[in-house]
Amino acid sequence: MLSNSEFTYDYLVFATGTETNYFGMENVKKNAILMKTLDDALNMRNILLQRIEKAAITKNKAEKKKLLTMVVAGGGPTDVEVSGIFAEMSKTIIQKEYPELANLGQTEIYLIDGGKALLAPMSEKSQKYTYQSLEQLEVQIKLNTQVIDYDGEKVSFKDGTYIKTKNLIWAAGVSAMIFKGIPIECYGKGKRLIVDEHNKIKGTDNIYAIGDTCIMESIDKKFPLGHPQVAQVAIQQGKNLAYNLIALNSNKTQKSFIYNDKGSMAIIGRAKAVADIPNSKIHFNGFLAWIMWLFIHIMSLINYRNRLKTLYNWSVAYFTKDQSLRMIVRPK
Repeated sequence: MLSNSEFTYDYLVFATGTETNYFGMENVKKNAILMKTLDDALNMRNILLQRIEKAAITKNKAEKKKLLTMVVAGGGPTDVEVSGIFAEMSKTIIQKEYPELANLGQTEIYLIDGGKALLAPMSEKSQKYTYQSLEQLEVQIKLNTQVIDYDGEKVSFKDGTYIKTKNLIWAAGVSAMIFKGIPIECYGKGKRLIVDEHNKIKGTDNIYAIGDTCIMESIDKKFPLGHPQVAQVAIQQGKNLAYNLIALNSNKTQKSFIYNDKGSMAIIGRAKAVADIPNSKIHFNGFLAWIMWLFIHIMSLINYRNRLKTLYNWSVAYFTKDQSLRMIVRPK
């Protein structure tokens, strides 16, 4: 059943991804800046540009400091990248375009995570390099620190401390969605649908789930607690399920899903990134990992025109330490 109609089906496949997890904190949901979709990214840019401009003209020092303080909640690749970019912007673009803010020393970037390390799924070498690189960029990192509230003016933590800021960027976690008609016992950790080796949902005959919305426990020996919620898992599961559905209708043997981990990468800032190649246990960092990250992301674009345009824009941004994406565009 859809919101506006009904369909009958022979096979049903859930590939609905995830939604932001606020861990039950309604104030965070109401006041934080979300960072998940393209529209969220545009909205974040709009808000931060307007607050920097407001900080440039306000005479209230306490208000100015709150407008220029950025708190990023989460320790994953997105959070690391956002923190690194903000730190670099504070030393280049903001000082260039807002000279009245250049010598105030009030721009502070905080990266908050409830875990004991940044980029937890990656290698210790990647975690250590990322931590040191962000420290060099003067990002203030707080690990083992949990956000419990945010009223739009102050981020409160479980240990009783707080940070006064207008800007809490929330990318601290995701959860799958609950669907009416699917028994509650079919759901596992993070509301993910429990599936077998063929991605069929536990206790059903013709309902499947792939990608972030499902969890396959104790089947793939390399991932006994379930696969990471990344695009490659969803792509590979989709291809494997397509093969199996054809096999079902042809009375052929189905293939069990085994994830081919091609590695993990994260960008930190200008010429700073980390990359892990799991099968060979090879680790890269710095400029080489950054070039690898750029190449893989450019080659993932749909056509040559997009690739060339993106390469040109990134090259200009690299050599000029500047970028022109500062127009305020309202997302739908």
